[in-house]
Amino acid sequence: MKFSILIPDGEVPILPSVINCLSQVKDIKIFVISNKKRYPMRYSRHIHNFAYYPQTDVELEWIDNINEELKKHDIDLVMPIFENGIKIIAKYRNQISFKDKLCILPSLDNFKLANNKGLLLYFLEKHNLPHPRGFVAKFGDIPKVESLKYPVLVKPASGLGGGTGICSFDNQSSLEAYFINSKFDHDIIVQERLEGYDIGCSVLCKDGVILAHTIQKATLKDNNPFAPLTGLIFVENKDLYLTIERLMKLLNWSGIAHVDLLFDKKEEKFKILEVNTRFWTSLDASMIAGVNFPYLYILASLGIDFKKPNYEYLEYLNIKGLLKTLQLNKKFIFETDFILNNTPIKFAIKDPIPFLLKYILFSKNMIASKLKKN
Repeated sequence: MKFSILIPDGEVPILPSVINCLSQVKDIKIFVISNKKRYPMRYSRHIHNFAYYPQTDVELEWIDNINEELKKHDIDLVMPIFENGIKIIAKYRNQISFKDKLCILPSLDNFKLANNKGLLLYFLEKHNLPHPRGFVAKFGDIPKVESLKYPVLVKPASGLGGGTGICSFDNQSSLEAYFINSKFDHDIIVQERLEGYDIGCSVLCKDGVILAHTIQKATLKDNNPFAPLTGLIFVENKDLYLTIERLMKLLNWSGIAHVDLLFDKKEEKFKILEVNTRFWTSLDASMIAGVNFPYLYILASLGIDFKKPNYEYLEYLNIKGLLKTLQLNKKFIFETDFILNNTPIKFAIKDPIPFLLKYILFSKNMIASKLKKN
């Protein structure tokens, strides 16, 4: 069966992973809207049409851009892939000229609940779902940690992602100094820092029912311990799955999500950290393991039934993880089977121009930055 899809937020960094997954399925015609005119992905051999529209802060103007593309092309499905795009379309779904062509989405209220770490913290407490203890420090407050034990983490309640803005503190004085010296314009979560390991569960849901999932455990971390994983292994765990199943049911979730968790060594329990209400950085790893989430998302949105897929318990390294592994062990370069099958290299070989342009631009920016410092 042939499908044509429109990705309306094609300027986001997760776009290459989504395209990589969809490129594995024949007869999918991909249309992209982006506010980045020279984004390397516009040169992907897998994208049928790349439409540039200048960036706008007016949400309804962005909706108008979508409507314009729907008039121009025969599109079966509109599929936003990142938080802001998903939120705006959930908000204005009745303003889309062909709203029957929208992918399945959560309600706006449930999206906001899952996407805001402060609201999610209260929700987890209310429903007795396992999570690190913590509280929300309101904008302008200097928190006093009385109910928690140090060390603690602080992180923005909303807005930032990818580990940005997360800091750790060992005592009250350093925490107070941080709040006094930092000019916050948003609420902050203060949360106990637990000892354990990172693990995540990716899901596709419809009306609170999980249609597909993968569970992946960290094997290699970024230099920033709170940043996305650079290496992982796929695993299965019944207790973790039951926790996520209950969470998705309570949220009545529809669409995709990735839940970050931590295994608390002291209590020997998986604890929910946050919900990423979008596609995730290890998306192509899930596809390699056997679960092509973007494709299944299309099928679910079009009302096409499919059997819940199994996945392989394989290891995966992203480009950063591969480079780090090669630095630590130069002989790893001879592990060609792993490199060609368990890293993004396989996608770069088949679609090299965006990959090369990305690293040319990265190198130019690095050189320019060093010249400025000198």
